[in-house]
Amino acid sequence: MKKAGKALKVLFPRMLHLTCTAHAVHRVAEEIRLVFPDVDELVAHGKKVFLKSASRVTKFREMVPNVPLPPQPVLTRWGTWVNAAIYYAQHFEAVASVVNALDPTEAASIAVMQEL
Repeated sequence: MKKAGKALKVLFPRMLHLTCTAHAVHRVAEEIRLVFPDVDELVAHGKKVFLKSASRVTKFREMVPNVPLPPQPVLTRWGTWVNAAIYYAQHFEAVASVVNALDPTEAASIAVMQEL
């Protein structure tokens, strides 16, 4: 894109290159994810614990009925990881109580979450 911009600069000398705001936000979100690897691991394994497991979802809803289920972040959706990190910050104790009540031999992600 910059090469095309240089070629167009000859025809349009006052042209400016502006980074898309959405792409700039994505870069900031990626940098945040890289700076906090423990939070990244918590978000990644938290997604796996409740994904495709109706029994764990049921147990979560029984133990903490007023807390919504953890979000399912998608890295290509730029704000979902940040929203998931905020969710875990707000509901850490509730999620921890549910995860600690689960059997760590049932799934590797449960064991990792219990260590975190």
